[in-house]
Amino acid sequence: MPPYNYRDVIRKAENSLYAHGKETRIAQLLAEDLFRMTTAQIMMKSDEPMSQCEQGIYDKAVKRVCAGEPYQYVVGFSWFYGEKFKVTTDTLIPRNETEELVMFVLNEEKDDGRTVVDIGTGTGAIPVTLHKYWNQNKVYATDISQDALEVAKENCNAHNADITFYHGDLYRPLIENHIKADVIISNPPYISKDDIPVMTPSVIEHEPHQALFAGDDGLEIYKRLIDGLPEVLSAGGRVYCEIAFNQKEPLLIYLLRRWPETKRYGVVKDINKQDRILYFTWEG
Repeated sequence: MPPYNYRDVIRKAENSLYAHGKETRIAQLLAEDLFRMTTAQIMMKSDEPMSQCEQGIYDKAVKRVCAGEPYQYVVGFSWFYGEKFKVTTDTLIPRNETEELVMFVLNEEKDDGRTVVDIGTGTGAIPVTLHKYWNQNKVYATDISQDALEVAKENCNAHNADITFYHGDLYRPLIENHIKADVIISNPPYISKDDIPVMTPSVIEHEPHQALFAGDDGLEIYKRLIDGLPEVLSAGGRVYCEIAFNQKEPLLIYLLRRWPETKRYGVVKDINKQDRILYFTWEG
């Protein structure tokens, strides 16, 4: 492979991306993210030859993006709440809507020694970010995927967070370890089978289905979370869940039928005016 300078390699990548219907600016971003350089540093190296090793890494990454693989998996990280988090195909890519969930929880909950649990933590982005703003609350996180937990632990260590992780299905680790929570947070799988035809192919083909789909109606995990509250949540404890835009009504109906004594509850819209965060206080 003959050496080419950075400008020529990036220009070639722009042409490939354009031919595959991708944004050409990705070519520049890939160079910055893969080689850990700023835009200014890349510009200063424009006329310098890119090493064969770098060119091989870069060309392979461009091909992966052109083939439809999510950018975050290609570079190995995603931004969340202004911080970098490692992602792999074992974890869901953190979304902007989940940042809004974290922001809402931070506005609602005090840092006064509460026990907080994130169910289905994935990358660990939720608990790691919360811990950044809390000094006294004790934070736990669970996930059914051991591989996802390993990624979450790496992110925890990278951000110097103090979080206890447990492997297991939903509340099972809490029950086994006799943990009673004051706050439960979850961004569980909530996509129904009916939604599959309208989903982006890159999501269907690359992100872990275990973290995406929840039965025929997308409500399966929420119902289990609601049903199991007596075993894991203290009386007066709060629950915060990210939901799909069309799940407000069926979830509130299920919640109030299951726990009719529930008084404080509601659904918050996201920045796009879509129903996104279900919250309620469990009276116990």
